Amino acid sequence: MKQLLSVVLVTGVFLTGCVSTSTFDEKQAELATCKAHAKSELEACNSSRSETEAKLAVATQELDVYRQAAEARKSKLDALQKQEEDLRERLSQELTDKNVEIQQLKGQLSVRMLDKIVFKSGNADILPQGMEVLDKLAGAIKDGTDTIRVEGHSDDTPISDKLEAKYPTNWELSAARAASVARYFETKHAIDPKRLESLGFSMYRPVAPNDSEENKQRNRRVEIVLKPAAETEAATAAPAPAALDAPETKP
Repeated sequence: MKQLLSVVLVTGVFLTGCVSTSTFDEKQAELATCKAHAKSELEACNSSRSETEAKLAVATQELDVYRQAAEARKSKLDALQKQEEDLRERLSQELTDKNVEIQQLKGQLSVRMLDKIVFKSGNADILPQGMEVLDKLAGAIKDGTDTIRVEGHSDDTPISDKLEAKYPTNWELSAARAASVARYFETKHAIDPKRLESLGFSMYRPVAPNDSEENKQRNRRVEIVLKPAAETEAATAAPAPAALDAPETKP
């Protein structure tokens, strides 16, 4: 009897040990799986964090670029506003008489002068009163860096027979007037000729319909357009379109 009891006890202990060992192994396997999952998730989290930090760095750099551009634009607009105020102060009488208009457009300043205060009708020689206006204008722009574009404009009235020998059309007259003003800025005020441009537009860029004498008078004008040097350089530096090679012809 005692021997039988001993066998039962030993068998029970053995079975209990087997169950405990099997459960332990299972738990260990589960723990290892959990650790592997946790490690994988941590690596994914770290990778996502690195990507987020990289995107944040790029966004910060872009924000700095936009901020600098905004500051530069504000500085440019402030300078343009100051330049306009200076011109308005110098040309106050002409502005009051409505012989001169000052306008800001796309970051450029334009001074529009009726031809009657600068030139005699059908002539490109500058009148004394025109020289006075140009002297005031030159005093405000001679020390700057802007490109000074002088534009000549006319109405649609054909050139008279008497003037045809010298100015066949309004093209020649408007171009001659623009060149006279540019030359005056260079010779009288020593403005760097590299800053000067002169163009004649004839009657093809009117500011009013040519349907009345008043409107025709508005169209007969000289415009001084001040273009920031940086914009001019950028336009000049732009690469020309590549020429297409001509197809080869076989003999």
